[in-house]
Amino acid sequence: MKRTFLLILIFLNLTNVSCQTEQDLSDIQGTEIYLFQSECRNENSYNEYKTESEQKAFSEKYKSSEKIPKDKCGFYIDLDNCKKESEPFLNNKDIESFDWTNSKIILTESGIEKLKKEEVPLRGLAFVLTLNGKNIYAGWFWNMYSSFGCDRIWTWQNPIEKELNLAFGLGGFKCGKDPRTDEKLIRNAINN
Repeated sequence: MKRTFLLILIFLNLTNVSCQTEQDLSDIQGTEIYLFQSECRNENSYNEYKTESEQKAFSEKYKSSEKIPKDKCGFYIDLDNCKKESEPFLNNKDIESFDWTNSKIILTESGIEKLKKEEVPLRGLAFVLTLNGKNIYAGWFWNMYSSFGCDRIWTWQNPIEKELNLAFGLGGFKCGKDPRTDEKLIRNAINN
C-alpha cells in the first residue's frame, strides 16, 4: 500500500514538473502576418490636433510618451475595428519562425519574395502578427526612403534580408507602452 502511494506521488510530481516547463519563446512556429482592408489610420491621434492650444494641452497632460494612451498614438492600430484581409500576406510557408524574445521574424525565400513585391507607402503599411488565429500585436512595414517617424511597432521593408527586426518607435518617436514586452499577449495566443 505504501509503495503504491509512493509511486502515485512520484508520478504526480513528475506530471506537475512537466506541465510547468516553459515554452521556448525564441522559436515560435505557425505565425502569420495579415494586412488590412483599409489604411487603418488613427483619427484620434495627437497628430490630428489642429490648434496650438490643443497641442499644448496634450503636451502638458502627458509629460512622458509612455504615459500617452495607445489610442492617442499616431500609428496605433485598433485591432477591434480594423478589418484584416481574409488571407494572410505572409503565411507559415513564408515565415520560418517568430522569435518573441528578440522581436524578430525569420522569413523563408517565398516570404522575402512576397515582401519584395509589396509596395510600401512612405507612411507605412499596417500589419497584424497572428498565431493560432489570434492577434498578437500590430505594426508597420516601413519604407526605407521615408522621412516620417513611427511611434509604434515597425520594421523596415528590406526584401533582401531574411530577418524582420520589430522595433518600437522610429526616429525618436515612441507612444504608449511597448506591446512587445507584454508576455501575456503571446501566452494567450499559444494557449488558446
